[in-house]
Amino acid sequence: MDFIFKIKMNLTHIPIEKLISKFRHTGGFNNDIDTTYSIILTIVYCKKMNKCNRSEILNFFLNLLEKIDDKGILSVENELEKLGEIGDIKNKLEYPKDGNIVSTVFNEIFYGKDLYMEQFKKNSKYYFGKPLINNDKIIIKEKTIQDLSKEFNGKLILISGRSRVASYFTLNNLLNYFIKDACIFLEDEKREYAKPSTYAIHKVFNQLKLKNAIYVGDSIEDFLMVERFRDENNRAKIIFCGVYGTNANSSKDLKRLFELKRADIIVENVNDIPNTLNNTKKIKPSIGYGGSRTYSPS
Repeated sequence: MDFIFKIKMNLTHIPIEKLISKFRHTGGFNNDIDTTYSIILTIVYCKKMNKCNRSEILNFFLNLLEKIDDKGILSVENELEKLGEIGDIKNKLEYPKDGNIVSTVFNEIFYGKDLYMEQFKKNSKYYFGKPLINNDKIIIKEKTIQDLSKEFNGKLILISGRSRVASYFTLNNLLNYFIKDACIFLEDEKREYAKPSTYAIHKVFNQLKLKNAIYVGDSIEDFLMVERFRDENNRAKIIFCGVYGTNANSSKDLKRLFELKRADIIVENVNDIPNTLNNTKKIKPSIGYGGSRTYSPS
């Protein structure tokens, strides 16, 4: 996403990665394109209001981030509309309508022309360079997955915020350790099913007839999804394991949030989970991984 803003808007002094982390920590921005749209919308609004220098834009963002919540882009739009007219900007961006410019450019840059064709069944229009998905680095080790698969009798499930195409491209053979028919790729589902919606957990529990599970995630959306599932289904037992070290730039903030929200288990690295579980009471027959939690973009 930082790349998009440097190329398209030439705002290289705005700390985009820091802003992305803060958006993510609200719990409403598991979708990277939602985050991109919100940042573009806010920057264009600032320019419209003649807040054009770095400090003005950054301060505006920080004030905005104090007010938004897990309602995602609706929360951002509502807060901006309290300050002024944004209808003209929204009409130009047309997000999240089909074929909108934000999603199109983002996906072309992320997927690259070949995977873009595989995912969307059409040719790229704007970007033909190296895809950002090539920069993905797998954090979880195969040995970790093997250990967990053995511990849970092969009952590993992936709930990814990405598409099936993107997940298979990055994780490749590691997906062989998961129950493929039970894995969920939320980019391929309806928008309303995105995290922190409990749709994915309900679907997995119903399909596999689970009574209990451990869910591993590295975002506040993951935590909120588990908490809401608990409220909706008091017959099932689910433990949340929060991983805070996936993004070094925001690890301290995420650890603090997990602690404040009293996550059941908190670890720095996903590869620490087997040892951590060996020191806890074993009450789980299956384990689920959240989103791009087994890998992350560099």
